[in-house]
Amino acid sequence: MLYLQRPKAAPRLENLPEHDRQVLGDRFDAHPAELTANGQVIAWKDIDEVEVAKAARQRSLSGWLVRNVVYHEERYHVGIYMGAQEQVLTNVTLPLAQFIVQSIAYYMQTPIKYTGVEGVAAVDEK
Repeated sequence: MLYLQRPKAAPRLENLPEHDRQVLGDRFDAHPAELTANGQVIAWKDIDEVEVAKAARQRSLSGWLVRNVVYHEERYHVGIYMGAQEQVLTNVTLPLAQFIVQSIAYYMQTPIKYTGVEGVAAVDEK
């Protein structure tokens, strides 16, 4: 089982493209007291697991159009799980997914499981 590793420093907002900063401002905020995802306030101690998955796209023409014309790049979903509850940040870029997961790892107060795309954040086996 993989767990997030705490980085030595919080990820830097200025490393994100402007469009990702706008999405972040609307949908995610992390600080020492709590996390806010999609408007829901989440206590750090309640987070059990984080998962990053590639956003599914149909293999049809419409799926190709969404991926290559609308978004111009692969998109990801970041799931934050708290017991039976979840919050999912949908259709984010890879740099934004990395920022979100690394922020969670930086502020976490208890070990948090990680599943999904490799290389998004440092992980450790426990």
